[in-house]
Order: sequence, then structure tokens, then C-alpha cells
Amino acid sequence: MPRKKKSDVDAAEVRFLDDVRVLEIASLSPTQVAMHLADLGAEVIKIEPPKRGDATRIIGTKPGFNDAGMHRRWNRGKKSVAVDTRTPEGAALVRQLVPLVDIVVEGFRPGTLAKMGLSFPEMVELNPDIVVVAMSGFGQTGPYRDLPSHGIGFDAVAGLSGIEDDEDGRPRVPTNHVYHGALMTPLLAATSAIAALSWSRRTGKPVYLDLAQADVAAYANYNVEDAVAEKRSAEAGEVPLPVVDPDAPPAPRSTMQAYRTRDGKVLMIMTLERKFFVRLAETVGRDDLLATIPEDQYMVRGNKQIDDALLEIMATKDLAEWMEIFSTADVPVVPVHQSSDVADDPHLQTRFRWLSADQGTVTMKSPVISEPVLADPIPAQPIGQHTAEVLADIGVDADELARLAEAGIIRLADQS
Repeated sequence: MPRKKKSDVDAAEVRFLDDVRVLEIASLSPTQVAMHLADLGAEVIKIEPPKRGDATRIIGTKPGFNDAGMHRRWNRGKKSVAVDTRTPEGAALVRQLVPLVDIVVEGFRPGTLAKMGLSFPEMVELNPDIVVVAMSGFGQTGPYRDLPSHGIGFDAVAGLSGIEDDEDGRPRVPTNHVYHGALMTPLLAATSAIAALSWSRRTGKPVYLDLAQADVAAYANYNVEDAVAEKRSAEAGEVPLPVVDPDAPPAPRSTMQAYRTRDGKVLMIMTLERKFFVRLAETVGRDDLLATIPEDQYMVRGNKQIDDALLEIMATKDLAEWMEIFSTADVPVVPVHQSSDVADDPHLQTRFRWLSADQGTVTMKSPVISEPVLADPIPAQPIGQHTAEVLADIGVDADELARLAEAGIIRLADQS
């Protein structure tokens, strides 16, 4: 694909990846890889089943809405091409698209694309400098390779999903878990794909990227690295493993704590460094609290006296008042929001940019703020909206489109 000339990009809004074409054959979390690339301006061709479309359209759909919020976000910026890849003709159509793209995003369990005649060696035969990004749960190798799972499972195996006990003492999955592996892996996959494409264009060689959500979750858990580092150091005779004393007193309290304000809201104070704790104590008129911590202590350890004092003091003013006071005093604090309150935060309101979606809904634009401004991606499209347009690029004419649609191998935009 030819590089853009300077005259081609003198516009108010730009697409950084406007010379990149992506073929997405994925479902659920891996669809975020191409979403990030589309947000940055790549052309993304999404392959999805003709009847129900990608599962992201269905999971979490609320009454009255045609599609789920997951679909509105994860499938925005993409062209929907509805093809039944389980049929020989459908798989053949997808194979013909591989030579036309720069990146293929594979987002199923290992081996799925190989069954379609789209193993990595087969794709390289079709496109010698292709970049393939395979995002799965547990990766292309290892004993868990073919194990089905979901987002929280990848975090659980990585030590990032704690367990809550219910009233009967039974272990239960936490109710408000943030899916580290499922959210971080697509970001790492997208950045790796862009880097790989840069290398591939310079060398003319193909790249295969294997990213597992469990791997990335473990990578995000720095406690894993710390534990292994200590063990390896001890095995090398460098530093002995710390001895755990069961009778040792509890760890000192942290000065990163949350307190309820007068209006019932919650404020988090993060005075870990001494300089910030000094400002906090001076601002609330409690210089005496400084006497409870050693003068040479850079990272402040809290205590019950500090905690009790701040609990009482924070309850004397509303959240907005404290935010103004501490902002002026340069004390690190933030309001603790529920999800429903986030969009109303006065700071985030100045940062958020909303994209229009179907049925009067919105989705949040990528938080990347740039100059020049990134152009908005198109809204998530109906199933098969671009089937005819994209298949025309591989020579499928109107009569053949009609035959394939009648056979249920593809779905066109006007089919219900």
C-alpha cells in the first residue's frame, strides 16, 4: 500500500494508521485489538457469523436495546463482513482477503484458523510480509492451551483475582472485579502489532505474535515477579529469603486511606511521602500529628492516632470543599466514585469525548488526545453492512453475492 504524501494529510482530523488494513477474525475480548487499531485510523474488516454476528453483540444486552454496549465499543470503526467460515466456500472467501491486508487479528482458541486453511505458514504463502496477532486465553503452547475460560479466569491463574467468602464461608468470585488480562492484552497486542508492522515493512518478512491473557495478567501482577526474584536471588546465594514470623506485629497502617465526608461521599487521601503528609497536617490544623512519625521517614507509615483524627476531620466538610482545599494546598487526594458518578466528575468531564452510537446511545472515544486531532471512528455497524463492498475487492460480483447470500454463506446489509 503506498505511503501517504504530505499533501494527503493536511487535514483538521487525521487517521494515524490510514495506510494500514486489518482483517479481524475474532470474538469477545480479542476484538479489542482491532478496536484500538481502528481508533488510531486503521481500516478494519471484521469477519463475523451471518446469523447472530459476533458474540459481543449479544452478551450483556439490556432490555430495549438492539445490541450490547460491548459491541458498541469493541466493534466501532470496523467494516462488518458476514461470512460463515465453517463452510468451505466461506473459508475460501476469507483466505482471498489475506493478501489485501497488513495485519490479521486472530481471536479464537488455538487451532481454529488452521481448520480454515489459515495457519500462519498458509497465511505467509498468501501474503509474505503479513503480521498475524493471535490473542487467546492461555497462548499457543502449554498444558492450558486448549482450555476454555473467561476473563476472570485469566486473572485467577495469575494471582490477580481474590476470592470473597459468603455468609456460609464458601469461596465466591468477587463481584466488582476489573479484568486485567482481558483489557491489557488487547492494548499490548495492538502496540506490538504496530511495531511488528514497522519492522515487517522495512524487512519484507512476516511476523507472528502470540499473546495470552493469562500471561499478561501475570505480567501485570508485580508480586509474582518480586516473589520469583527473591527466590532466585536466594538460590544464587545472594540474598536470603525473608523469614516470616507468625508472631510479628501487623504491618504499619498506610497513609493512603479513604474517609467519608460530611455529605456522605468518600475521599481518598494519598500522603505516602512525608512532604505531602506535612502539607496535610498543616492544612487541617493538626501539626501535632507530625510528632507521631519519625522525622527521617521518607515514606510515611500511618497509625491509629492519625487515622482517628482524619476520620473525624474529614466528616466536617463536604467532598467538594475538601477537594478545593487540598488542591490549593497540593495534597494528593481524589474522590472515590461509583461507576455511575464517573462521567459527572468535574475533571473527567473536561477530558471525556463521546461518540454517537445506535439508538441515541454513546460510546467513549479513545482517551488518546492528540494534535492534530484523531478522526472519530465510525459507529459499530449492522451485521454484514460491508459484505458486498469488501468482497467486491476480491472479484465477487452481484450475481455471486446473491447466490452466496441465498445459500446462507454470507449476509448482505439488507438481509434481516
